[in-house]
Amino acid sequence: MLAKRSLIMLSRQQQQRLPEVLDVMSPGPGLLDEKMLLLVLRAANWNPFLLCTSAQVCKRWADIMKRVVWKEFCLSRAPKMVGHLLSGGRDGTIPGGWEPLGKLMFYCSGCHASTHFISKTIPGHFVWKTRFSKTSGKWFLIPQCQADILYISKICEHLDNGDDDDLVLYRGIFSSFGTSRTRRVLMERGAKLEEDELCPFCRDKVWSMTNAKLVPASAVKRLVAYEDNVEYFVCVNGHLHGMASRISPSDSELSADE
Repeated sequence: MLAKRSLIMLSRQQQQRLPEVLDVMSPGPGLLDEKMLLLVLRAANWNPFLLCTSAQVCKRWADIMKRVVWKEFCLSRAPKMVGHLLSGGRDGTIPGGWEPLGKLMFYCSGCHASTHFISKTIPGHFVWKTRFSKTSGKWFLIPQCQADILYISKICEHLDNGDDDDLVLYRGIFSSFGTSRTRRVLMERGAKLEEDELCPFCRDKVWSMTNAKLVPASAVKRLVAYEDNVEYFVCVNGHLHGMASRISPSDSELSADE
């Protein structure tokens, strides 16, 4: 009912896009509802609040979101990045699924205290638009893993008005992580999956890159962070999330003077 009412409110030009939707939907009972839902979300410019709300309406809508909508959202939001991710996958699939990838695109997962990162807790929040860069990803790879493709988001800054340090959060995804040099190095070093940490996007197990000593000096430099307060994790599907304490301007000036 919601989808049908929303369609009536769409312009004639938007309604004419309906034939495009037919190409991505499989035939079956309730096809009209599927077409309407996809068209409404497209017309809403893939509003993240509407996407998440739609996925919780009922089991049928959740199935439509998982089977069709999240893929369309990802292809629309970051076509070049998704193209690279698909080229390294199998049969047009994304490791971990389309829904976690979609969440990664618009959700900053926040942070909490971990073994190597003692700080206040910051809740996750929506990010309306984020650019991902594989050039920035090179800063987060040790020299022997530079052949890997890692997309890193623009840094999400959380400025502190008190005496604590400013925090920066970031997230990303590897292309073909299962065959990447980074994963091979993790295996060679006998890195153990964390017991108390899960990927905030796919809820799968993660490695601590700090524990594995795979945080390069270039990442610390890129983040303008304290060397001993940078932490990031990579899950078995190649999703990355991390945090760091950023050096304050006064500290930077002091270091320069010294």
